[in-house]
Amino acid sequence: MRTWLLITATLAAIIALLFTRPHATSGPPMRDFEAYYAAGATWNAGANPYSQAIWSAEKHLPGVNAARYEALPFVGPPVTLPFFGLFARMPFALANALWRALLVIVIALYALLVLRMAGRKVTAFSLLAVAVAAVGFAPCTSALALGQLALPAAFLTVLAVVQPAAAFFAWIQPNIAIALAGGLFSRRGFVTFAASSALFAGACIAVVGIRGFTQYAAVLDRHDVAERFIAIQITPAAVAYGFGAAPSVAAATAIVAALGAFCAWVLLMRRVPDALSRFCVTCALLPLVMPYFHEQDLAIVFVPAVIYALRATARLMPLVLLAAMLVATDWLGLAQRPDGTLQTLLLAGAFGCVLVALHDRPQAGMMLTPLAVLALIAVAAVFAHAHPAPVWPDAMGSLPSGVAGMNIAHAWNVQERAAGLLTPNAAWAALRLLSLLGCVLTAAAVAANSRYPARSRTPSPVPA
Repeated sequence: MRTWLLITATLAAIIALLFTRPHATSGPPMRDFEAYYAAGATWNAGANPYSQAIWSAEKHLPGVNAARYEALPFVGPPVTLPFFGLFARMPFALANALWRALLVIVIALYALLVLRMAGRKVTAFSLLAVAVAAVGFAPCTSALALGQLALPAAFLTVLAVVQPAAAFFAWIQPNIAIALAGGLFSRRGFVTFAASSALFAGACIAVVGIRGFTQYAAVLDRHDVAERFIAIQITPAAVAYGFGAAPSVAAATAIVAALGAFCAWVLLMRRVPDALSRFCVTCALLPLVMPYFHEQDLAIVFVPAVIYALRATARLMPLVLLAAMLVATDWLGLAQRPDGTLQTLLLAGAFGCVLVALHDRPQAGMMLTPLAVLALIAVAAVFAHAHPAPVWPDAMGSLPSGVAGMNIAHAWNVQERAAGLLTPNAAWAALRLLSLLGCVLTAAAVAANSRYPARSRTPSPVPA
């Protein structure tokens, strides 16, 4: 059975990637890399990459429509600017290809790392299975498709659990690296968290100075305001706003959700027995407390999704599989790319199959949960197709004449509004709510597994 599940999953993943891809959006490949490259070029030129100056670099890149304003802001930490400055010294096509190759390597290493953290031996079967799992996990493939820094940030954050020296580099995306807070209840984890964050802040100051670092903090605050309720945010505030809540009510909803998640986190930190479990709980609860979280940021939840599918007893597998597949599915993508529905079904099905195949004692009954989730995806797709969601910049309408002179965060908000991404829509909110539900159920699965632990083949290589 295990072999047939892996064969089925592999074929589904291959068909999904090669033959059922949705239409491409306008702009350069790996669209978010555009902002990284342009920020590096702006930095090299001695200008401020956190300002409108970035558009001067972006509008000359291949694939960017320079005839209209479609500036993509850069909000990465200052310490990344010299790094992206190196890429900006290359021709864009070469830099783009190199970045893509690096991300492919990262996703492979990420899958291997999670396999080892789960305590499994590296065999041809387990390697292929976890690779298919990574491909089927939509946040990982979305991060790869967009060229997102979230993917190496997730890998480095997970690596830091095993090798604390990697923690410094994990902070390249703080809303993911904050998962290292799962180690605060141990001396080793506390030192790793405190030292790495302090050193990273010091490195940022060394790059831009204290004044520049203060200005960067103001940049983050402005962009938080600009994107707080955007349709592609997977946060309680954005979901509540999508359901029609007033901005003040949506903000209050976010505070309540964050407090509830924090209390649950503190309780579970005392309940779960080992460092890896505490880290997994923290990963799962991040979207409920972070003010800024996109689909690709959920790549960090790949860790608990896979590890607890391998650890769970047969009794807990329905909960574990349901939670993992809810997080693994790009629900909003069903509305943004209706022609990609078949790809979503194939990738989600491949992910569910390999999770069952990797279990110590796979049973035919375990496939009922993945099949039920696939049915849910099919129903959600019909629902989503009736409420198509816009994609920036394709859906963007006309902009005010003075947009290029605005603060870049304000200008980005204007673009979002013109694209329809700030329009409240209950259908889009319901789709994103499924991702958040998957995160909550993942944390519950970790807690439940602590109560009904399964025997592991080999001990996890994560220190307590």
